[in-house]
Amino acid sequence: MHRRTLAALAAALFLPMGAAAAERMTDEQVKKLIQDIDDGYQTWKKDLEKSNIDDAVIKSAEQTVSIKDFLKDFEKAVDVTKERFRPEYAAGPEVLALLRRGSDVELRNRRQGQTGRSTWGALGAKLDSLAQAYKVAWPVESMNVQPARLNDAELAAKVGQMENAAKQLKGEADKAAKANKSVDKATRESLKGSIQQIGAGAKEVRTRIEGDRPAAVEVGQLLTQTAKVRETLTRLSLPCATGPAWRGVDSGADALARAFDLPKP
Repeated sequence: MHRRTLAALAAALFLPMGAAAAERMTDEQVKKLIQDIDDGYQTWKKDLEKSNIDDAVIKSAEQTVSIKDFLKDFEKAVDVTKERFRPEYAAGPEVLALLRRGSDVELRNRRQGQTGRSTWGALGAKLDSLAQAYKVAWPVESMNVQPARLNDAELAAKVGQMENAAKQLKGEADKAAKANKSVDKATRESLKGSIQQIGAGAKEVRTRIEGDRPAAVEVGQLLTQTAKVRETLTRLSLPCATGPAWRGVDSGADALARAFDLPKP
């Protein structure tokens, strides 16, 4: 009996349960990364000062910029990002401004065929990680990029709306299915159960995000379940497939897909 139980458990653990995803960076991890960038900036700045490079200028076809002034602006961008980053606000514009400052240095080094100082290499790697957390390519070369991060409280609120929308959708779908004589009772009950699983999955994901716990596997399962319900609603031609309740579910799924780098269901 013991061996059979272990075998069943092992099989369950390796069943395909939805698309796999990498864990997103939590607020605390991003906050620490921004502090690490601040520390790395200070180290890089001191390195430049020791070599008197901070007294130099950067010349381009458009303008000549004092490195000392550039460093002041860089430091201000770091400080503003640290100040405005909050659980309910991801400080996307401030982060983008900081990444653009760093990109000026990175792109200049690349254009000149330089690797930069080791202190810049360490700082640049941290800026690269920050860019990844905000779904922005590093270095930033376009003026049209938009950071795509939602912080923990923002994302949890989106998933909470998805949870509530699933409850509404279950009632609407059941009513619409009963009105459709071509939908039998077994199909109706199966659909209700599938939508209920979306609500339960959304609740689990929300509590994990709020509790600062890993949620990638659960998000993959939730998105897979959402895709199955979408297919069923469309196949049965139920009007709720395009109603406000479904749009609430869909909006939460879209936010999770972007946050965890998964295809939207």
